[in-house]
Amino acid sequence: MPSPERHPARWLAELVAVRAIYALLWPMPLGGRLWLGRTLGRLAYRLDARHRAIALQNLERAWPSKDAKWRETVARKSFEHLGRLLCEILMQRKDAFRALSRTKIVGWDHLQEAARNPGGYFLVSGHFGNWEWVAHLQAALGYPLWMVTRPLDNPYLEEFLAKLRESTGNRVVHKHNATREMLKGLKEGRGIAFIIDQNMGEPGHVFVDFFGRPAATTPAMGSLAARRNVPVLPVFATPLGDGGYRVVYGPLLKAPETGDRELDSLKITAEATRRLEEAVRSCPEAWFWMHRRWRTRPDGPDE
Repeated sequence: MPSPERHPARWLAELVAVRAIYALLWPMPLGGRLWLGRTLGRLAYRLDARHRAIALQNLERAWPSKDAKWRETVARKSFEHLGRLLCEILMQRKDAFRALSRTKIVGWDHLQEAARNPGGYFLVSGHFGNWEWVAHLQAALGYPLWMVTRPLDNPYLEEFLAKLRESTGNRVVHKHNATREMLKGLKEGRGIAFIIDQNMGEPGHVFVDFFGRPAATTPAMGSLAARRNVPVLPVFATPLGDGGYRVVYGPLLKAPETGDRELDSLKITAEATRRLEEAVRSCPEAWFWMHRRWRTRPDGPDE
């Protein structure tokens, strides 16, 4: 985690801003929170030219047949969803059980099947819908997770977010020591929550197809799943218009066991990414288009 001495004034200002939004949200009804989140997202879309351009470029790559107006609409709605997500994450401790009434869960039996494995399981998702809410709600319902995350650059916000993430029994594991911790968790029969759709520019990445383009992806989850025959449970939370989510679990992915662990690992990673693409295609505005997913290229250098 970065040293607090590097940018203390900016980091403190960011923390104050987030806490101000938190205080504003606390007394608000659901409708007011949704309105505020979407308003913040629309404001970000107007002001953040850099990430708006990245989102539009990514959408053009993923949907070259769509016109500019369609891509602009999806990009704006993606920013609006991100604003909604911010408000929901800040309020998820307060809403842990009340929000269950507006959550439609499909495939709960797949979760129970994965959780019965004595060697643990991977719960895999992407920056789609409200991935944070899935882990939060699942823990509240008796299935806590070890959440593998990249720590925020702002250590004050990271501490604030970690408390929210762990408030229903989950545990945050940072990526810099994730492999050792994931092994420990699997040996204890834990569920390990893993996000698979961030560009991995560091050495060791593998390329899998995502929207018809090679995407540099971490092999960590696939490698451990193949090596230890650990089931992989995809889950995606699609937003609903009433402020709820449709959470869909499974079916399980299992290592193909060809005898070639590297190939098996790649196949698991590719299939998990394919499941994510299916979810994104069903609701494109719910994905994080402002991330440079295809930045690292097989023929180098980075874009």
